[in-house]
Amino acid sequence: MSYNSFIYLFVFLGTVWLFWALLPQKWRPLALLAGSMIFYVATARRYVVFLLLAAGVTWAAGLLLGRLDELQAATGPSLPAPERKALKKRISAMKKGGVAVGAAALLGLLLWLKYLPFALRSTNTLLARLPGHVSITVPNYVLPLGLSFFSLMAVSYVVDCYRGTAKPAAHYWQVLLYLSFWPHVVEGPFDRFATVAPTLFDPPRPSYRAVTFGAQRIVWGMFKKVVIADRANMYVKAVFDDWTKYSGAAIVVGTLLYTLQLYTEFSGCMDIVLGSAEAFGVPLAENFRQPFLSKTVGEFWRRWHITLGAWLREYLFQPLVISKPMMRLGKFCRGKFGAAAGRNWPVWISLCLTWAAIGLWHGAGWIYLLYGMYYFAIQFLGELAEPTLLKLLPRLPGWRKTKGYQLFQVLRTFALVNLGMLLFRANGAQAALQMLRSLATPYAGSLLIKLDARDLAVLALGALFLLGVDLWQARHGVGLRQAVEKKPLPVRWGIYIGVVLLIMVFGAYGDNYDPAAFIYAQF
Repeated sequence: MSYNSFIYLFVFLGTVWLFWALLPQKWRPLALLAGSMIFYVATARRYVVFLLLAAGVTWAAGLLLGRLDELQAATGPSLPAPERKALKKRISAMKKGGVAVGAAALLGLLLWLKYLPFALRSTNTLLARLPGHVSITVPNYVLPLGLSFFSLMAVSYVVDCYRGTAKPAAHYWQVLLYLSFWPHVVEGPFDRFATVAPTLFDPPRPSYRAVTFGAQRIVWGMFKKVVIADRANMYVKAVFDDWTKYSGAAIVVGTLLYTLQLYTEFSGCMDIVLGSAEAFGVPLAENFRQPFLSKTVGEFWRRWHITLGAWLREYLFQPLVISKPMMRLGKFCRGKFGAAAGRNWPVWISLCLTWAAIGLWHGAGWIYLLYGMYYFAIQFLGELAEPTLLKLLPRLPGWRKTKGYQLFQVLRTFALVNLGMLLFRANGAQAALQMLRSLATPYAGSLLIKLDARDLAVLALGALFLLGVDLWQARHGVGLRQAVEKKPLPVRWGIYIGVVLLIMVFGAYGDNYDPAAFIYAQF
């Protein structure tokens, strides 16, 4: 069941909301759970067993950590100080063991289903170069829907219970609802249990404003998906799937349109799911914040897929930096190479591992690892070059405050991001490198590939319209819906009807188009 399908928008969503609204408040969470299970089973069928298993492990680990916390708190002054200290130490060790086992089990499920076949294929490639021609049988697993999302959310729940920033759920169904809640189970966002639990388990009353605001956001997401993303997909698919036929300008246009497609499709999906959750009074985390206004690659990733970056920063990068191996490395570097090396190298190695995780999270393949390393290299080389640039250009700090230089930074970042998008979309590392080389070769054919001039005009105007909306929101610091809400009723409804008409008139559907499934649903 796709988020942009008729069944989801006009049958599933309306039916679940009606039952949710009519039920007494204490039963509404079960309506959300029932809707989530129906959605997941309808979409993934028997693979729901992996979700149920992950929820069971998550719930059990949280209960164990909660019991240990209670035991630790109950260790009172009645015991002699040495015994009390020893008991607390044992409980602390048990908590560390519990969180390690729980996280390992959840990540093990992800590694087994998503990355074991990739590791075995890579091993076979290596073995093929050795005498004997030994090979390993590679299993052909079908990934459960949303595996990469609900696995990491489950890990965050267990770690938060260990840290004491989340109270363990008393009932299995509560953890199952948190992991399976249909608006975020397919493509995210990565929501924290402590953030969404209050509205999931103690939902607010049905609200006209919540429903209308949710509907507005769903329509906006549909505009991005149907008018822009599905139209761009035709060009992108033709160029990247048959890339040997194209070069120069065709590769450039294909890459630009893929960037536009991915942004409008992913952010459009987020609009649909956040609007869906908003209608039920559940606030989900924002995943985008005008990413193409970024001045650096680091800033871009703080504005793009925000919740993935936040998850990896909190649960991978920061623990790595303060881990004992990194502390020992820092001490070694300080003694051998000076204070700066001791301070920087543990950070850079941790960042390298984090970018590797970002790349491989998107897919089990060398091209995805290359994609992550590409962004790490940009940040690493930029930091290394900074002192030299300041010496060569002493006025650089002042220039950076000018609008002209800031525009240059935005355009430079946009170009670097598009190169990354080419790596991301290419059919393997070899194809990506050959496409990069072909950029220097002029393209003699027509640029109207699979699309006519009208289609390209719609895409160009759509991109400019999105840019205008981003610029407006960045300048005013308020959402567009809040601004529209203040307009008179005729103006508001004129805007709503106008957007719906735009979707109906310019939407990419019919025999000439091949609508794509949501890209991030594959991860």
